[in-house]
Amino acid sequence: MRLAIILVIATALVAFAAVEQVTIDKTFKKMGRETDALIQMINAVPEDDEAYKSPVLVKEKIDYLHHYWIKTEKRLCVFMRHMELSYISDALIYARNFVHFDNKEESCAGLERLRYLVDAYSHVFGINALNMF
Repeated sequence: MRLAIILVIATALVAFAAVEQVTIDKTFKKMGRETDALIQMINAVPEDDEAYKSPVLVKEKIDYLHHYWIKTEKRLCVFMRHMELSYISDALIYARNFVHFDNKEESCAGLERLRYLVDAYSHVFGINALNMF
């Protein structure tokens, strides 16, 4: 009976770790792809003598990314520390604000920071005691 209980608990822990890994990996890969696409879209806009205006498509895409992040951040709080997730939220909000304020340089800087954080925190997942309890 004890062996059965131990096997059930061990199986549950392994299953939880697998779900953790898949969830974080999927979310951060999507965030990375979307951020790269935004950076390319912003850099593709030619600069001329007139004031820079962010294309509507860029504004819609960053709004979509922000909505996606807010929705998935709630689930990720189960697996990761909220402080790590808040850094990504801050970078995303920073970039989003400057896209809407039509500031190309700061938009790119915010998106590059977001990309760095997504890359850095995508390696946080895995089986460890801190994430299990």
